[in-house]
Amino acid sequence: TRITGTLTCQKSAMVMRPRNNWQMQTLKVRCMATMPEDELKKRMDEFQDLFVEARLCIEDAQESQETTYFAEDLDAAQEAVDEAVAAFESVVNDIEDKDQKNSVLRSNGLKVEQLKGELQMIIDGHGHHH
Repeated sequence: TRITGTLTCQKSAMVMRPRNNWQMQTLKVRCMATMPEDELKKRMDEFQDLFVEARLCIEDAQESQETTYFAEDLDAAQEAVDEAVAAFESVVNDIEDKDQKNSVLRSNGLKVEQLKGELQMIIDGHGHHH
């Protein structure tokens, strides 16, 4: 969420310049503009893990389509996809710098669409027995 991103920034700014209020303000503003690389990397790694998890859940659901486990697997896939999408959108929303935002969208936006698409195909395909 936006709040944690900003809080992290404020905290690190205060640690660096406890007595210099003006400096702290500048740091806070700059921090909100572009997300620090390590913070971005950490959050994209988290998204990557959720993405992999969602892919696995989607595969499970694809494989269990004709079985009693299908509904359960589909629920799990839906949940995993929602979580991955939410994580990605949260990162994108927290980035205020346009170039940085576009770069993240370019490198990962398709993955997110792919997840949604694969899940939708299972939902649409279910009930049509081949």
